[in-house]
Amino acid sequence: MPKNELRIGLIGLGQVCAAVHHPGLSRIPGVKIVGLCETDEMLLARRRKEWGIKAGYTDIDEFLKTVKPDAVSVSVPNVYHHDLVLKVIEAGCHVLCEKPLGMDVPETVDMYEAARSAGVRHMTAFTYRFVPGMQYLKSLVDKGALGEIRHARFQRLQDWGEASIGWRQYKHMAATGELGDMGIHRLDFAENLLGPIKAVTASSKQVVQRDHTAAGEPCEPQDVEDWVAWIAEFESGATGVFEMGKLTKGHGPGGDHDTCELNGSKASAGYQLHSPHTILMASPGKKYRRRTVPEAFLKRPGSPRNPAEGDPMQIFRYDQAWEFVSAIREGRDCLPSFYHGMRAQVVAEAIVEAAATRRWVNVPTWTKGKQK
Repeated sequence: MPKNELRIGLIGLGQVCAAVHHPGLSRIPGVKIVGLCETDEMLLARRRKEWGIKAGYTDIDEFLKTVKPDAVSVSVPNVYHHDLVLKVIEAGCHVLCEKPLGMDVPETVDMYEAARSAGVRHMTAFTYRFVPGMQYLKSLVDKGALGEIRHARFQRLQDWGEASIGWRQYKHMAATGELGDMGIHRLDFAENLLGPIKAVTASSKQVVQRDHTAAGEPCEPQDVEDWVAWIAEFESGATGVFEMGKLTKGHGPGGDHDTCELNGSKASAGYQLHSPHTILMASPGKKYRRRTVPEAFLKRPGSPRNPAEGDPMQIFRYDQAWEFVSAIREGRDCLPSFYHGMRAQVVAEAIVEAAATRRWVNVPTWTKGKQK
């Protein structure tokens, strides 16, 4: 085995791992996926065959002890993140964990502090930071091309139908519904673009029961929200309006509505996921015009993927793996890290409180320690 080879294990082998983590990691030179861990024995057997990986385990302790990976990705239901990640950190592994980082703020604080104390690289899977249009939009904000950002809108509207969506529809497995599923991504990249959110007011609803499967079999009804909206005040003075929903007809597969629009004193600009290699841009008195994302922002520097190959709405996600591996190799912080996962959870819980109490809620400021 080459001396500089990075040995990575995959924990949780479901859809997200198959669509994002495995293809992203497996194409990076010098990275070898050395083991798989999954409690579903049939799924484990299928992935071992599909990916040609011999080492497969259903027990996390046996997996870590036997495989001894340098790093792992964790793609399991939210309720398991905390305990699995702490085991991974204790084993001395660098770790990439799916969002939301934990079930509540104390869990995310625990995970962040444990990773910092152990000196391992830690990353939260906020994939949408890697959309080419989003990266270009951030560059325009950072260099002041839009001027002072005054207000912004963020939407993720989908149609998942009214049948069961599995573990994501139960509080004991997911903590929240649409807020933790799609909203948490928007919280992260909104703060990445505009800085910290200082206060929120919100509303949320459980619109349907989801008490049957797609095949018509009865199941336990959902107990989380499937629509949520909030207004945020940023420390910068900007105002943001957010809306997330899974029951918006006309926004089904291939037509999902995912937008971010920033209005500044000099110009307005917007990102749309269905056109990830362009943005919309408008100067005062002018209509929006589509602008091509410059080549420098089509992928992360050094990334082995070709932006012209594959589905552009999918392949940008592979750069998440490149950031994780690059941070390990360079001995630097991952972006986004567990700090950002913790920070997003702090804001999310303020949104939950605001919706429950129907009032404005100030977002607590995390001051303990520094990002590492």
